[in-house]
Amino acid sequence: MTWREMQGQFRHPLFMGMMLMMALCIVVIGPYDHLLNFDVLRLTIFYGVCFGSFTGLLYFALNLCHRFEWRAYGLFTVGFAALGATFFGLAAAMVLGAPTPSISDMALVAGFNLVFCFLGEVLLSIFIIPRVLADLRGRAANDILAEFIASEAGSLGPSAGPSGPAIAPHPGLSPEMPAQISIFGQSFDPKRIFMIEAKEHYIAVFLTDGTELLLRGRIVDAVAAIPSQLGRRVHRSYWVSAVAVAALRPEKSGLQLTLTDGQSVPVARSRIPEIRPWVETVLATAKQKAPKKVLSALS
Repeated sequence: MTWREMQGQFRHPLFMGMMLMMALCIVVIGPYDHLLNFDVLRLTIFYGVCFGSFTGLLYFALNLCHRFEWRAYGLFTVGFAALGATFFGLAAAMVLGAPTPSISDMALVAGFNLVFCFLGEVLLSIFIIPRVLADLRGRAANDILAEFIASEAGSLGPSAGPSGPAIAPHPGLSPEMPAQISIFGQSFDPKRIFMIEAKEHYIAVFLTDGTELLLRGRIVDAVAAIPSQLGRRVHRSYWVSAVAVAALRPEKSGLQLTLTDGQSVPVARSRIPEIRPWVETVLATAKQKAPKKVLSALS
């Protein structure tokens, strides 16, 4: 899910409907009734603070992960939002006239909020996110759900797809590969994407026929929109399709990935443990014979 899709999710009727449903469940269950003695107005303000702070903190945590390119684990994002909303809710309750709760009461409230929010996150992942993404991407919800579960389980392997006329055939294209993918509103045939390069506030998308398209956006969002079996992000500024891989060679500055069109792109040191076996797999699948110096670099 890209950051733009995440922002779209927060505005989507299904997401807002789920938040309202969770709020209704809280009101019906009444887990805080023993701490509160409010009239309707103060109770409405209290719940507004609780759900408003939860949604705001969740958005903040996801934005933080986006900016620093961290993986948005629910244990961090949802847990942070739930505990933060607990703090703001207790503060709002005391401002509205509720007595100061005991430590045991605060622990019970925090525990209930965590369990309830993580249950909501499970329902969100299974039922809401696939339907929201299906709506945003114009694809079947079942396909989106299968990709989401596979990516969360880490089971999407490095396979690839056939290229355009200027590049050798791409081995092992998954039959589930979508016919079109959208990157910042521009549709692409995934089989034709060769490389993506970050250029300040833009990205350059290079296609297998030599075409270069300049789009405004972050490379991390572009990579998130591409099926992971299509290629790898080898450097902070470069994503490379498996079809583009020709060799991996050492340089004084570090490893360089040689592409089939003769270009070279750097491989970040932190990504070498992932990229080295991926290149080996791609080259072995394509049955390419690398030069001896490349083989020694890979060994």
